[in-house]
Amino acid sequence: MATSDVELDRVRRVHRLRSYRIASVLRVGVVGLMIAAMLIGTRRSEWAQQSVLIALYAGIALCSLVLAFAPSRAWVGMGPLVGMRRLEPFAFTAIDVVALTGYQMLSTDGIYPLLIMTLLPVLVGLDVSTRRAAVVLAFTLVGFALAVVEDPVMVRAIGWPEAVFRFALYAFLCGTALVVVRIEERHAHSVAGLSALREELLAQTMTASEELQRRISESIHDGPLQDVLAARQELIELELDHPDDERVSRALAGLQSASERLRQATFELHPAVLEEVGLGAAVEQLAGFTARRSGIKVTTDIDYPIRNAIDPIVFGVVRELLSNVVHHSQAETASVMLGITDEMCVLTVGDDGVGVNGETMARRLGEGHIGLASHRARVDAAGGTFVFLEAPTGTHVCVEVPLKA
Repeated sequence: MATSDVELDRVRRVHRLRSYRIASVLRVGVVGLMIAAMLIGTRRSEWAQQSVLIALYAGIALCSLVLAFAPSRAWVGMGPLVGMRRLEPFAFTAIDVVALTGYQMLSTDGIYPLLIMTLLPVLVGLDVSTRRAAVVLAFTLVGFALAVVEDPVMVRAIGWPEAVFRFALYAFLCGTALVVVRIEERHAHSVAGLSALREELLAQTMTASEELQRRISESIHDGPLQDVLAARQELIELELDHPDDERVSRALAGLQSASERLRQATFELHPAVLEEVGLGAAVEQLAGFTARRSGIKVTTDIDYPIRNAIDPIVFGVVRELLSNVVHHSQAETASVMLGITDEMCVLTVGDDGVGVNGETMARRLGEGHIGLASHRARVDAAGGTFVFLEAPTGTHVCVEVPLKA
């Protein structure tokens, strides 16, 4: 599947979930209006039948509300339940049509049940599929026509010309709802196109950045690092001839420290281990480097046995977060957790230091410190989330990025 098609499908799922949730809330309001219409606009002899219908519809409305706001990522993501859950909004909308049409047909008089039927186009207008909305609205038109024809009291009271006018007005409302759905669908296409373009630009930028970092890393490894190692080897041989010379010992210690720093720099710029054995091992090694360099105790909990296209993005985030821990947190301990949940790469980095939040990051961005903000933008562009978690002490960040197929 092309990138734009994948992005369009993702945007549709997001919009569909949003519309589904709005419709679920409105559906509860419709139940309340049905009860009010029964009490003030229909005969008492009809209350028994209408009460049963309203009770059933209220149960379905509550079920819709619970499902819409259930904390399940499979609904938005690519989990195994997507195909089934994709039908949920359509199924509940079909129930809306049947319930409200039946409610009107159970009323032998009263304008209020008929007015409630005008809420159907509003519920359908929250859809993001023109074809599906057209089918549902066609059925609502048929239901409205049957409701008018089957209400002899209303027809005698208003006459056929006004009945036809009401049907035309309802048809116009349905047509307007269909136009709204079409606009929403085109908007989703536009958003998907822009999102796909942003992702493509991000991929190009990341590729260029990684290539530059690779060249710098190779240049350091093949140049200064080799010179330092060669000089260190010469001093080791010199030390054999002058074992008591403190100047040689100090020079060796300095060259040892320089070689370790250069190795760490080449690793952080472009870790070969990321390509050789994957993100999990790279993060483990980075945590070890950080602990040795800073004296901060860094614990890890890593369960990431795969390789994925988003690995460089996640590694860059870990590197930046641990760098912030070293330079800004004044922490004694830090932790890194990396794993996979519901087709998402989940990273959590925390420390017991002074603490950083979204406002602090915004202030630093205004001061010209763009490191963490740039990584957050990359996560957003990849369809992920970057969140500062509430914690009594220190900084705790949770990053989630969807795995690429």
